[in-house]
Amino acid sequence: MPFVFPDRRAVFRYALVASTLLSLARTSAAQQQQAQCGDGTSSPAHAADTTGRRVGALHPGDLIKLNVFRSKEFSNDYIIDSQGRLVIPGLGALAAAGLEPRELESSVRELLVCRGIVPDVSLQAQIRVGVTGEVRNPAVYPAEPGISVLRLLTMAGGQTPNADLSKTIVIREGRTYRVDLNRALAGDPSGSVILNSNDVVVVPKKSGFTREDMSFLLGIAGVVFSALNVVVTLTRSR
Repeated sequence: MPFVFPDRRAVFRYALVASTLLSLARTSAAQQQQAQCGDGTSSPAHAADTTGRRVGALHPGDLIKLNVFRSKEFSNDYIIDSQGRLVIPGLGALAAAGLEPRELESSVRELLVCRGIVPDVSLQAQIRVGVTGEVRNPAVYPAEPGISVLRLLTMAGGQTPNADLSKTIVIREGRTYRVDLNRALAGDPSGSVILNSNDVVVVPKKSGFTREDMSFLLGIAGVVFSALNVVVTLTRSR
């Protein structure tokens, strides 16, 4: 049987159909990848509501020490911003507040994969909390997320003989909260209050604090953490 060449118009139609199907397949694959990876402005994971913060969950103001071993340009210290995001220049922004450190590390790893980078990541989270007043070593301390008031008191070397632990105060975002550490030392759960970044714990003298003293301490707390943010910003810009 003699070989019959196909009609040119039929060949053209077949080629057009095949090209269209291939284009649709590529578009579908690209859309799936975009859906998984996003556009670099949000996280592959969704942050939980921070109203009822889990012990160890991250919070705006927390310090993130990120080390990407095969892409050192992303390795740096970052602070979770007021919107609860971890912004990594050149990589994107991830929802961070409400996540635990291991969950954020997984989100960073997914984002690196989406950028075609082999992920080899180490992430450490720290909060920055201050303690002042009648403690042996008043200072701003880096600490693991989930630290309690009682644990911070231990880090500061304990109270002085003049301390009134029953009137301990936590200053948070301009508000004050009373914590009875005497009861906490006796086993009461009040001392297990979890601290957030930028909290300041004040242990007063047995005579107590005046309103003027409290206004002064609020001002000092703001200055201390503003200075810390400047230092971290300068470190990141190097």
